[in-house]
Amino acid sequence: MAHVRSLFFEGPLAEIEDKAVKAFKAGRPSDVIWNITNRCNLLCDHCYMAANAQGCPEELSDEETIALVRQMGERELPSLFLSGGEPMMRNNFWEILELARSYSIRVTVSTNCMLINRDATNRLKANGIAWIATSLYGPAEFHDQMVGIPGAHQRVVEAIRVLRAEGIGVAVKTAISQGTWPYVYDIIAETKELGCGLIYFCDLITSGRSEGEDDGRITPEQWRELGDFIIEDILSEESTLEWDIGAMPSFIPFVAEKLLAHGIDVSNGLERLKTISACPVGKGHMNINSEGGIMPCQFAQDWTIGNIRDISLQDAVAELYALDVQEAKGACAPEACEYSRICRGCRAKAWQRTGDAMAEDVTCLLHAESDRSALAEHIEAAEGFVRSAPCSTPGSCG
Repeated sequence: MAHVRSLFFEGPLAEIEDKAVKAFKAGRPSDVIWNITNRCNLLCDHCYMAANAQGCPEELSDEETIALVRQMGERELPSLFLSGGEPMMRNNFWEILELARSYSIRVTVSTNCMLINRDATNRLKANGIAWIATSLYGPAEFHDQMVGIPGAHQRVVEAIRVLRAEGIGVAVKTAISQGTWPYVYDIIAETKELGCGLIYFCDLITSGRSEGEDDGRITPEQWRELGDFIIEDILSEESTLEWDIGAMPSFIPFVAEKLLAHGIDVSNGLERLKTISACPVGKGHMNINSEGGIMPCQFAQDWTIGNIRDISLQDAVAELYALDVQEAKGACAPEACEYSRICRGCRAKAWQRTGDAMAEDVTCLLHAESDRSALAEHIEAAEGFVRSAPCSTPGSCG
């Protein structure tokens, strides 16, 4: 995940990103994506979790979820994403949310909006929810086919309008694939028309119900085309839209190169990337599934380092940090790519492709033969930049 505007400029999420950096430097969890249930009232054909109406039989009990929230509060977690499945289908959703907010944790609810009405919106607002995230995949017929429910698109749009009327920010999410690519620019226009403040584009993750569909990804050329559009939007004085990019960390050095060519100072972003790279694996970021499994990345549900029933949140951070001190291999290795430490490549894709989390990311947007010397010199000039991990143990950074 990488918030492009907030990374290189003063975008809407710069403050919370700063808090995440400070938490990681202090050896604490920086952000948690928690799939509080695997139950869902949709059947999206690309779902990386293969969520369904039944959920998982070994889900954390209500008591276990509350104990976990208390751990998060005690560790001063800056940011929590409540996701699913559909998180609002969990019986104690509101109890989890209210307790997290009592610890001043910034909570974002990732919901398909099927359960969002005016009453739910008012309750979210009363609990200080500043953002929810929801998905749009294209025009109504296509969207409804993707999620398996007729009329779903209209219900999402209506929910967004209610949320925006109450001042709650909305992040529109889209999985980028050959299927959704024809509608990408329409989705951007609809996002702006609805007054949403953020759009999240994620490369297709070939797990769950999309396992084995690697040929469904768009090409690097299409990603670069989209990148040029996003850069033009960021540099526009009329737009304030935040752009979040998932499962494509090489997008960040691609953007940095382009901004540098426009004469934009990218030092602030590069400084932040020295600590929190474009791929957040091992950087205090973690995913917790409905059964308590702890993963370095939400996109690799079979890559676990333990279970919250057996290890503490703080011990999990230490386990994940061990991944950060390892170097990526192949085209992503420091000796092969000058962007190795600010990008890292997508570790989830490496895991899914080879079973080795440090293998190279074959979906990199940057050609090895291209001239990347300008940004490389800028990186080297950044005060204190090192190619290896910034710390040797959690909490040892300044």
